[in-house]
Amino acid sequence: MIELFEQRDFGNKINATFQYVVQNMRSLGIALLYIVGPVALVAGIASGVMQSNMLHLMDDPDNANPNDPMAAFRMMGQVFSPTFWVAMLFSLLANVAVILTTYAHMKLYNRTKNTDISVADIWAEVQPMIGRALIISLLNSIIIGIGFMFLVIPGIYVAVVLSLSLAVTVFEGADFGTTWDRCFKLIRDKWWSTFGLILVMGIIVSIIGFLFAAPTAIIAFLTGAKLLPDVSVVWLILGNVINIVGRTLLNVILYTAIGFQYTNLVERQEGRGLFSAIDSIGTSPAQPRATDEGAY
Repeated sequence: MIELFEQRDFGNKINATFQYVVQNMRSLGIALLYIVGPVALVAGIASGVMQSNMLHLMDDPDNANPNDPMAAFRMMGQVFSPTFWVAMLFSLLANVAVILTTYAHMKLYNRTKNTDISVADIWAEVQPMIGRALIISLLNSIIIGIGFMFLVIPGIYVAVVLSLSLAVTVFEGADFGTTWDRCFKLIRDKWWSTFGLILVMGIIVSIIGFLFAAPTAIIAFLTGAKLLPDVSVVWLILGNVINIVGRTLLNVILYTAIGFQYTNLVERQEGRGLFSAIDSIGTSPAQPRATDEGAY
């Protein structure tokens, strides 16, 4: 079993992330498919329809006429069509669902020390958090956006700090004000290690994610080149479903890593895992502990 609340150096956090995902692939994977899959599927379908409509609009000779003042407005109307907002909304919901499912699984795993966690148990943890998580995510986006308006650097700093927010929310049940304060306290003196972990895991996830993005790019190219039949909307929807569902589920790797950073920071400041190990003396063997955060 993997001890969650344990001090880990940079490399150990990456190793623990992949060990956790592999060890819990069945229970975590099934939960993601049941909870996240349907939401990501709707986002993929809406995105495919929107992309198909835009391609048909660009194929219209009237929109290629530079003297037509309405061409740009028709294009903008398609970009911000109801389908666009449906795709955006469900993409946001899918991302939040991945985060909540991942942290709920980690929370139950830490509580039960069991890899056989049911979807019902995870959903029972996720359901009460959905509204709060959406509000926190939207407020985070506003705060980070304001930060990027001030020479980018404040936005990057705040984005890294608030990357812990939903982990705090799920593990501690905190509201936004408490969550925000907690994030700044936890990340004190460990901003760079958090930034480095997010950067490295983000690159890994992005590289693997190209496998899911490839069908969409190929289908869009073939459709634009008139090499696919007139039912191209079906192909575009299929490509976008593969892309969005695959990349959304793949984000579990990144959020698991952030979850381990959260437990690492909590352990460094509060020794939660150490106290648990002391309490369990005589009932279960203590886990070896790492103490070096490394140079990151």
